[in-house]
Amino acid sequence: MPEKILGLDIGDESIKAVQVTAGLKGYQFLKSVFIRLDEAGGIEGALDKLFEDDEMRSGIYVVSLPAGKVSLHTMKFPFKDRKKIRQTMSYELEPLIPQPVEEVVADFIVIDQKDTTEILAAAAPKETVSTICRLLAERQVEASVIELACVPVAIRLLADSAIEESVLVLDIGESDATGVFCDGGKIVQIRSFPSGLKNSTGRSDASSKDKEPSSIFENFLREVKNTLTFLQMKGKMTSGPSKIFLTGDWALFSPLREEMERFFSIPVETADIAAAGNVEFDDKAREGWNPALMNQALALAVRETKRGVGFNFASGEFEPKRQYEKAKKEVRWVAALLFVIILGFGFDFYLDYHYDKRYANELKEEIRAVFSETCPEVTRIVDPLQQLRVKIAEGKKSKAGQGSIGTGITVLDILKETSSLVPESAQFLITSFQYDGNLVTIKGETDNFNTVDMIKNHLAESKMFKNVTISSAALVKKESRVGFNLRMELI
Repeated sequence: MPEKILGLDIGDESIKAVQVTAGLKGYQFLKSVFIRLDEAGGIEGALDKLFEDDEMRSGIYVVSLPAGKVSLHTMKFPFKDRKKIRQTMSYELEPLIPQPVEEVVADFIVIDQKDTTEILAAAAPKETVSTICRLLAERQVEASVIELACVPVAIRLLADSAIEESVLVLDIGESDATGVFCDGGKIVQIRSFPSGLKNSTGRSDASSKDKEPSSIFENFLREVKNTLTFLQMKGKMTSGPSKIFLTGDWALFSPLREEMERFFSIPVETADIAAAGNVEFDDKAREGWNPALMNQALALAVRETKRGVGFNFASGEFEPKRQYEKAKKEVRWVAALLFVIILGFGFDFYLDYHYDKRYANELKEEIRAVFSETCPEVTRIVDPLQQLRVKIAEGKKSKAGQGSIGTGITVLDILKETSSLVPESAQFLITSFQYDGNLVTIKGETDNFNTVDMIKNHLAESKMFKNVTISSAALVKKESRVGFNLRMELI
């Protein structure tokens, strides 16, 4: 589910709030609120009234800071690294601001970056920022971004309209006005001016803003014009503005607009952030939309939260702690989940290792048993598998009917010689035949002991055998026969 974003514009006369959700195709407008401070009993009462509506509570809050409370200065640095600029900026600001640098929160935007980096630095008193944070914290709200008033509107206009010529964006309030001077699609200067509207028209509401302007308008407009002239002389603006965009509570005050058009001889129009294609309104919301009043709140709501887009005074001790705690909590959950997964894999690996090791030991025991059964004469077993391979290799050298014993005498030669020497009358049954090098061992059975001697004597006559001996002879219970062992060597 997309997270809700609330843009909160806190002014001298009123607070305005716009709530949106961010999606893949842009922003979806949800709700807007306009509350006059005098009707709500001041800013605290207005905030209480705003947050009585649970629907206006969001995951991300972007709040404005009045430009009149901020000190702005242009600076140049011989390097481009933003981190290095941020570290050096405080030392450069110290002689330019009325209070100690430890008592301000500073941020900057880049004006120009060629051979050197030119920035517009803003220093807001910590007391001012702290007041905003306290008012929100008392209502269980925390600002993710604290932006300088009117800057989001100017950034949005430049981005949506791709304006390259010089323009002026004026946020006009009852007592003060903020001017954002732009050239080449970039903000080059920000100034705060006394508007004089309260003095010239009295305490007014929308129905009384058609009163005739007084000559004090000329003081306000002349200050704006002097600033434009100064910026052109310094080369910050290539020419006078081609258009003036108005926003704020008094942007719809027609006498002021007419006087501005006459004074500057250029078009003056009301900015409309909602006209951008990436903010989606339903028909009912569009009908009741008042751009002049709600531009600032909407621009805050759709402002990108990454660094470098505009100003952000929610840093250092004012950095959002709930978001940090939320991220920290999520990291802990992720870490715990990863630990459980790793523990599961480790346990699974241990089980595999344990059963594989036990299976390997069982195989070794089986191999040892097979070797002991196959080669009972071997008493020292070191590596049964390798020892068995050696025995098999030796056996292959003299396999039945093919291998040779000694020098050129085959097993078939020995059997043929034995068969030819023993008389046919002798009842000679060979039960076992073994050979090892030049030694041949024959186990057999016959009818009596005399036949055993006869077989031995006949074999001794062979030119192939020598040292023919009877190693043993004994009666076999089966059919009263005689079992015997003959040993003979090959010549």
